[in-house]
Amino acid sequence: MVHLNEKTEDQLMTTRISELQDWLKSQPQLPQNISRLLLRRFLHTTRSDLSAAQRLLELNYGLRNKHGHIFIDRDPLDASSQQLLQVADLVPLPGLTPENNKLLFYRLIDFDADKFNFTAAIKVFFMVADCRFATENEDRLSDGEIPVFDMAGYTLRHLTKTALGALRVYMKFVQEAHPVRLKEIHVLNCPSYVDKVMAVVKPFIKGEVFKLIHFHLPDADTPYRHFPRSMLPEEYGGEAGKMSDLKLQWMQLLKEQRDYLMDSENWQINKSKKNGQRKSSDSGVTESLRSLEID
Repeated sequence: MVHLNEKTEDQLMTTRISELQDWLKSQPQLPQNISRLLLRRFLHTTRSDLSAAQRLLELNYGLRNKHGHIFIDRDPLDASSQQLLQVADLVPLPGLTPENNKLLFYRLIDFDADKFNFTAAIKVFFMVADCRFATENEDRLSDGEIPVFDMAGYTLRHLTKTALGALRVYMKFVQEAHPVRLKEIHVLNCPSYVDKVMAVVKPFIKGEVFKLIHFHLPDADTPYRHFPRSMLPEEYGGEAGKMSDLKLQWMQLLKEQRDYLMDSENWQINKSKKNGQRKSSDSGVTESLRSLEID
């Protein structure tokens, strides 16, 4: 039985989605075929704040077009993406935590640093995210996201492979334009040189986000104070199934969504169609987004 407040929230969301669709029609420079499911995610992230959702959407697509080599010129089946998927696992885990958060698991499976392509990893990361947002259950959108990075096998040679330009794009997008609420970040199997890794990454991390990072020593049980171990793959003592099977499901989904991911009309801004009026706040997009709550 659906409670009255749940019905009210659903009705409000339905209204807000329609309002966001109407606003989108007044912004002809933006892609006009954004699905209701994806619009719902933007609104869900901003707690149904229409103006905030508009600003988040504008910044999202604006950054995509500024960095088209990562967000638009892409193919999940090209050589670089396929090699990256043979080197690393980037897998959203099934289910939600008791707090209604989504676990996203990342790890190396081939420790040869010469096979690791940092920019390809960033591109695949966002393709997986876009694929998930296009296919998720709209009745069970997560309240937040919890990335889990396993650093086992990560060496200083991998660190030298870091493309600072791609890192800068990644950090700016996930902190300012990604339609998610970041709850926590967990780093497993931290090596002794994790300080050197953080010295490279920290300049790109906002203070409020840095506070969300939890570092865990090898074989520590501390991560499971934050999320159930049962949600992890079998290799980590969990009950989510084998990582290889979970990975295969996502590789198949990427293949099925390939046309969607590669169709530039889904992502490109047409500046020639931009009208002179804005119906969202006239304040700067980036400045406005700084006020959005990061849980």
